[in-house]
Amino acid sequence: MKVYTKRHGKPDHIKDAKILLKTINKLRNYALIPKGLYKFKSFKEADKWMMQTMASTHVLLNSKT
Repeated sequence: MKVYTKRHGKPDHIKDAKILLKTINKLRNYALIPKGLYKFKSFKEADKWMMQTMASTHVLLNSKT
């Protein structure tokens, strides 16, 4: 197995895990899709709904009024 990286020295898995958890916690605060169970007839319908929901949530979060 080859590993391609720009890092030098030993990998610091604890530091990497902290960075990942910090990112996950930030994303949780800005959920673009409300929690819940959603059922759709097709993947196309689900994709359309997801894009509309994400766009409307983004507008809501960024509105200044």
